Amino acid sequence: MSDGVNPSGNPQGKGLVMVLQQIAAAAPAEIRAKSTDQALLDYWCSSLVLSSAFKFRVVPDQTYFLYRADQEWQLSLVSPDEWGARQPGDYVAECALSRDMTWKLSFHSELSGSVRHALIQFLEGFQSQAENSKSFDEMLPDYVAHLPYQQRVLASALKRSLKHSLQLGGDNGVGLLAAVVERRLSISQ
Repeated sequence: MSDGVNPSGNPQGKGLVMVLQQIAAAAPAEIRAKSTDQALLDYWCSSLVLSSAFKFRVVPDQTYFLYRADQEWQLSLVSPDEWGARQPGDYVAECALSRDMTWKLSFHSELSGSVRHALIQFLEGFQSQAENSKSFDEMLPDYVAHLPYQQRVLASALKRSLKHSLQLGGDNGVGLLAAVVERRLSISQ
């Protein structure tokens, strides 16, 4: 085998099996056609969650909780009620990973001004990055180097999910790019 597949420190390629198993486990299931606007919302919500700090393996149909603490997003298994006074930061949203590997968020009804501002900044950065993309593949890359491992696996699954959902809906990704350029997503202040 080549040195790229079996580096000298791992002659049998033992770690590769686990990586492939995790990628297969993150494969989107139950993909359905989505409108461009629904795909855009799913993409934004999923991007927000995947930009958060977490070091555990997430699974579909499980509830997670998003917080804003020390200028970063944090995903937790622990609800605000369970945290009590020890809550790690401002509670932002209840999050659920769907079987199609997109995230659904239910935002807290009483977001602080600083959290609302951080969400607006995230949206503006998301739109700016997407607007500068020349294609669907550039907008949703297969590999995002700055993401930790679990988030990278989930980002790859998200791309596959959105690509197939849009194709089922008759869109090759151009509509999603257009929706971003038209700034169809907004957050009220």
